[in-house]
Amino acid sequence: MREIKEAIWLAIKNNILKKTWFKVVSVLIFILVGFVLYKACFTPEITKGEIGNENIWVDFELQTSEFERKSKTLDGVEEIENTVPNIDGSKIETVINQFFFTANTKNADLFISTLNPEQLNTDFTNLDLNEKFEKIDESMIRISRDGQIERIDVIRSLWVLESKAVRVVLDIYYKDLEKPIRINLIVKKLEQSHTHSNNHEEIDLPYIDSSVWDIIEMIEDK
Repeated sequence: MREIKEAIWLAIKNNILKKTWFKVVSVLIFILVGFVLYKACFTPEITKGEIGNENIWVDFELQTSEFERKSKTLDGVEEIENTVPNIDGSKIETVINQFFFTANTKNADLFISTLNPEQLNTDFTNLDLNEKFEKIDESMIRISRDGQIERIDVIRSLWVLESKAVRVVLDIYYKDLEKPIRINLIVKKLEQSHTHSNNHEEIDLPYIDSSVWDIIEMIEDK
């Protein structure tokens, strides 16, 4: 029996383990497993199903009002703290809701705060200040179909190669359309300095990393 086992092992070693193709396949499998584990650890999570509607956006209305109140009364403040405890700014769902809610309500200041700063500069480059805000207003109107968004559903999330980023497939429901419009966008988490009660800490906050013009194109092509 021992001789049979040794013969089998020798055959496997000579005919499989020493072959170049086996070494290549082993390396590829190792890389693939490592990539899957890496993406599982660093890809942001998101809830599937309905994440945004008029009831949920009540809290965002309160946040907007508080933001506007504090921005008028505090001079030179670097950060206006979130005073609505139901809103978790670290969640992917939050920035998606803020993006579409602020487009729906035409709040330009908060709308652009949802965008990755690099993408914001790319989308609205080579414009003077007036032209920039005209284009931002135009983008909000076209994304929301002039304030017609009533609900947002997450269909699924997809991996992307970039770290701390995820592609999210959404159904956007509009009041003036019978069927939702399906789009996808990339959300990426960026490390930000956060101030709370005079304490500074670094946290990852999500931002829309897709071009607003690409999002508009998906909406208007449906």
